[in-house]
Amino acid sequence: MFNNFMPFFHRLKHRIAYSVRSFFKTDEQQELLKTVNTHLLIWNNELLNLHTGARAELADMQADTIASVIKQMAASESKNKQTMHVALYLPNTEFVATEYKLPEIATPNIASALSYQISELMPAYPGQLMLAVNHDESRDENIALWLDHARTEALFTALKQASIELTAIVPRIMLAAVSTELLKKSSSIQLREQDDTNLLQITLNNQSLTEWRSISQSDKKDEAYFQQWQEQAPLLAQAIEINQREFWLNRAQKSAEQLPYVFFPEAARRNLKKHSRLKKGRLAILAGVIAVLLVATPFIKNSLRYARWEKRYQDYKQQTIEVRKMRSAVTRFEDNWAVFIDYPKVDTASIITRLNKIIPKNSWIKGFEIKGDKVEIDGYSPNPTSILELISRQPEFTQVAFNQRTQSERGKSNEHFGITFRLKNIDVEAYQEKYFPVN
Repeated sequence: MFNNFMPFFHRLKHRIAYSVRSFFKTDEQQELLKTVNTHLLIWNNELLNLHTGARAELADMQADTIASVIKQMAASESKNKQTMHVALYLPNTEFVATEYKLPEIATPNIASALSYQISELMPAYPGQLMLAVNHDESRDENIALWLDHARTEALFTALKQASIELTAIVPRIMLAAVSTELLKKSSSIQLREQDDTNLLQITLNNQSLTEWRSISQSDKKDEAYFQQWQEQAPLLAQAIEINQREFWLNRAQKSAEQLPYVFFPEAARRNLKKHSRLKKGRLAILAGVIAVLLVATPFIKNSLRYARWEKRYQDYKQQTIEVRKMRSAVTRFEDNWAVFIDYPKVDTASIITRLNKIIPKNSWIKGFEIKGDKVEIDGYSPNPTSILELISRQPEFTQVAFNQRTQSERGKSNEHFGITFRLKNIDVEAYQEKYFPVN
């Protein structure tokens, strides 16, 4: 069981990796087919323009002949100077089909594996071959198509000399496979195509070849051989037979991008890669610009916000010119008159009231003088010391002391006294330091 699981696991791993790569990688076939603007098909030595219905005789199938006829047809049909990107549909005699069995090879590696086996698949072929394959993992046997590389390059070079770009070479019958309405009804389709030289029968299942059998018209005349060929390749009831030129006209070109088994000249691939690099370069520049904008967005927002608030500030500043002028005037006035306004204020009435309450009835004040925070009084009392003690007990007075010796007057019982004290809530020194500092 484990041995059976490992091949499945490897196929699953390669399929997932291929899907991830495909998501980020450009589909080369679709990108090339998107550039095609002219579809030309060869039928019985005639060249058909599938879009316009125009046709021209071909003297032979040489690359120079085909290029010359295409150039003449293009000159007569349109004066548009746009470069023609051609998809050329060739008869089946141009292609070789081989069956192969690669059950344990992942789909992305099929083309490489077949290229390594080309000497075993077609040992007698002298030249280099190009490969087109649409591998179906559900089948043990699959079919690959081959096209002579020299033939492809000869066609590309001949058309290039005529200023025409050969983008793709397609087996003619594949156009019928993608343009028929049967694809909408069934995933499996059988086609039989017969022209003046050959009969071809193919079967496609989900766009993968399961049958490719051909017989020439000369071999078909041998009834026994043809009978045997038909028995090996029975024609289904729902098969589509193609034996007239008119079948190819007005084929739906919108399906061309889904064509299976397409061959692309190497030069066309190189041109696509060059275009893709330029496109990626432009995308990288665009991504860089977007990244810079994203990084700069906060700074831009801050700049806009700053400009908005700056404008609002300037508007407010303009509106408050008069207010600021008046405020400046008031400030200047306060600065000029502060020396008078801040001068320590003494509540003389409250001091006198307080002294009047605490001095006894037998004593009185004769003189009262205030110098800043210093108060000097003098008067008479039978007990000046008690007056000193009463003043010292008051919370708003400090540094209470006699400023002169007490004296008794002749014929009187009271003594004359002089007392000095300071006011606690008056700080003349701080005022002096602020407005009249001594350096």
